[in-house]
Amino acid sequence: MINKTTAREIIDTSINEIKNKRIVHREEVGTLKEYLDYKHIVTISGVRRCGKTYLLFQMIKMLIGEGKNAIYINFEDPRFNDSVEQLDVLYKTFLEYADKEGRIYFFLDEVQNIKKWEKWLAAMYEKNIKFFVSGSNASFLTGEFSKSLAGRHKLVSIYPLSFKQFVFFKDSSLMDEKKWYVTEEMSKIKKLLSEYCHYGGFPEVIFNGRKDILSGYFGDILTKDIISRYNIKFKQSLKELAVFLLTNISSSHSLYSLNKTVQARSINTIKNYLMFLEDAYLLIKLPFFSFSLRRQLANPFKVYSIDVGMRNAVSFRFNEDTGKIYENLVAIELVKKFGKGNIFYWKSSKHEEVDFAIKKGLKLSEYGLFRKNKLVAGKTEQEVYAALGMKYIEPEMRENQGEIELAIKGNLSKLIGNGDMKGDFQMHTKFS
Repeated sequence: MINKTTAREIIDTSINEIKNKRIVHREEVGTLKEYLDYKHIVTISGVRRCGKTYLLFQMIKMLIGEGKNAIYINFEDPRFNDSVEQLDVLYKTFLEYADKEGRIYFFLDEVQNIKKWEKWLAAMYEKNIKFFVSGSNASFLTGEFSKSLAGRHKLVSIYPLSFKQFVFFKDSSLMDEKKWYVTEEMSKIKKLLSEYCHYGGFPEVIFNGRKDILSGYFGDILTKDIISRYNIKFKQSLKELAVFLLTNISSSHSLYSLNKTVQARSINTIKNYLMFLEDAYLLIKLPFFSFSLRRQLANPFKVYSIDVGMRNAVSFRFNEDTGKIYENLVAIELVKKFGKGNIFYWKSSKHEEVDFAIKKGLKLSEYGLFRKNKLVAGKTEQEVYAALGMKYIEPEMRENQGEIELAIKGNLSKLIGNGDMKGDFQMHTKFS
């Protein structure tokens, strides 16, 4: 456990290093600024090395420039153990030389390495302190955290750089939409897209040209965020599962098929490993869409990588997988925009597949179509279908024979009416 002397050294060294660092602006800092005046604790979560720390640095440099009291601690520093008492030592040490009259901005990086940190933050919540905490594993937002800090935090999810951010950092002049119609400029964008599809969006890979470190990131995620945290015994099975899933992005999988492929100890082992890979933000798992939860769980799920560059670095492949890469990029952007719990895939009874289905938060009852408690449509059936973006299905055509799929595509056949009859189909005479 650290003492006050070590605590002072850690605090001073951290702030001095941040002051001298070259920080590249990320647009997500705008979200953090919006929460500055909130009392809520700001929790920043995302895959390891995606840029969470430098986002904190950007905020700290801004606050220091305004003369504010800021303290930054990275709990992956080997001088720390997992004792929560160290947080008290750091806080008391900082108070000895900080401006005690001003608000303190406390940045805790990789805080999940400290046991019972949630209770310490809950006890400090009413003080004049603004907390920013970050972690590389979704599990740090569950358990004791959800009990101690429920309703008292704001979550900000951070991802590796998008293609738009990638282009901005490579050549900001290409963000001018007028240039998109110039052949020479478009060729530059296409070249950058090819590079992005190959190397992905991890900041250090982009800014420092360190394309060799992607496989190292993969190893760190498995070792530090999963194997050490959950005391995994069968390490090779975990790695084989991760590599297989990254190789087969955009494909459908089931727990049984994965168990057969990896030959793990049991279906439950596969289920747990998959959950650990998701919690470490290595993978994004999308379920089959159905209004029936039982049917949703009974169907295969699809898996995508959090970063195509890391996927390419560790996967076993024989071609460029361009289609899969593009689909993976779309999956990430949809999850960022709508949230993972609102994105699904769908397959019809004729095995026609929709890559992504977005849950709009609508609910249909005998009283109409509602968003939360507000009526969206319901005066007529035609109004309901229009609100769902579908062509109206006549009652006579509702036979569960693919008419919903046709209505979504706008290819629904027209029902024959009396006005369509142009002659007699059959006539009888006295000679019949």
